[in-house]
Amino acid sequence: MFLHFGILLLLSQGLFGEVNISEAIDGDSRIIGGKAATPGMAKYQVSIRGHKGKEEWHTCGGSIINQQYILTAAHCIVGKQANDLSIVVGSHQIKSSGDHYKIKKLVPHENFSKASGKNDVGVLQVEGNIQFNNNVQPVELFKQTVPVGKKCLLTGWGKVNLKKNIYPNNLQMLYFQTISNNECTQKLHRRASFRPGLPINNGQVCAKRPNNQGTCHGDSGGPLVIEEGNKFLQIGVVSWGIPCAEDFPDVFASVSGNYNWIQSKIK
Repeated sequence: MFLHFGILLLLSQGLFGEVNISEAIDGDSRIIGGKAATPGMAKYQVSIRGHKGKEEWHTCGGSIINQQYILTAAHCIVGKQANDLSIVVGSHQIKSSGDHYKIKKLVPHENFSKASGKNDVGVLQVEGNIQFNNNVQPVELFKQTVPVGKKCLLTGWGKVNLKKNIYPNNLQMLYFQTISNNECTQKLHRRASFRPGLPINNGQVCAKRPNNQGTCHGDSGGPLVIEEGNKFLQIGVVSWGIPCAEDFPDVFASVSGNYNWIQSKIK
């Protein structure tokens, strides 16, 4: 997550060829150029782990929305079985233990399209209840339409060096600013291979970041939040973007646009 501009390539495609949306959302959302987050600032942050035997690895981000459910991207869980994954909460460092939970059920959006990136939202139900403490707390979901020009924050453990395949140990953060879906559509339309995902609809929200910064492998499914008073409200879920591109916005599943769907799955 948060790679420097010198590492632009998504394999060989970022500079020398186009990629389609199904490739862009297949674990390839990326954060470029951020910094280590303050310990304890994102108590809702989840690491979704793949595992085999005693081996486990970080695959996607997510957020705690209550004691039983995690919010993430559909593309992080579609086609997988509950016993393929587990979650870790309460750890600022990916290599620290945190609290581990097994998964009871995976619920990707029924209308998720890998080809277009639409309806890219899903929830995971854990076995038992997540125990809240000073390091583990749920995030509140934002119900209203997100204002344009709103400062927002993304956190995650995506790659910091794509070429060397390096992931950070410490949670990373990067600030974004929301833009209108119309502006987002116009900007992304400059890349022909991404046009199947356009126009951006009400189930999505777009945000821009400083040039040469953005999301990276492992950030998919992670929470985009705004801060109001002393609490964080989640407005988006990392979905897709033009890999490591300069001056292109990133696309998130909209929490408010999918609010009714989310609520229907966690009752």
